[in-house]
Amino acid sequence: MPVPLQILHALLLGWMLGSLAGPVSAREATATLALESFLQDLKTLTASFRQDVYDEAGALIETSRGTLSVQRPGRFSWIYSEPYRQTIVSDGKTLWLYDEDLAQVTVNAVGTGMMGSAAALLGDEIDLGTAYELRETGEREGLRWVNLTPRAEETQYTEVSIGLQKGVLASMRLTDNLGQTTSLTFEALRRNPQLPQGLFTFSVPPGVDVVTGTGESPP
Repeated sequence: MPVPLQILHALLLGWMLGSLAGPVSAREATATLALESFLQDLKTLTASFRQDVYDEAGALIETSRGTLSVQRPGRFSWIYSEPYRQTIVSDGKTLWLYDEDLAQVTVNAVGTGMMGSAAALLGDEIDLGTAYELRETGEREGLRWVNLTPRAEETQYTEVSIGLQKGVLASMRLTDNLGQTTSLTFEALRRNPQLPQGLFTFSVPPGVDVVTGTGESPP
């Protein structure tokens, strides 16, 4: 099974960063300023993605693929297509997780939570410098990387790294408290496209079981 909420955190981190400084030239900017420029006035985003999950020893556990759509604030649709089919949708108030193999939908309310939760990462007014220690880590794999280390002690992730190519978001790596790393590679990314109405709601298919979750915020 995937680690879907880790992916949500990765993308939703972008919404938190979206209130930073104004546009700058991606060619001349530092990696941090290039990231700020890309996220400035970001309202919607679509992309295809590849997700690789590694254990604490660096061994590959799983690879999956899919597509995503996001609309700020708080609306998203993550659809896994390989090697299984799973859909995660939120309208900002309700979170649906549909597993086709299990023929089951889990429904949760999206609430407020601690720093590091998906809900917290949606905040438009969070001061990035206060919440994270930023450090540029140079260029590798053809990307320019910015490392974000949470300043708060109680967070799910010990480190988040964001990679950019020519000023465009290309990759993210999240390392959790157990040492597991989730790597995301984005392709065919579109910034601020028009998105159809109804994309961020979910209708339960006939014959599918509905399970009510705990009501807690995503971890």
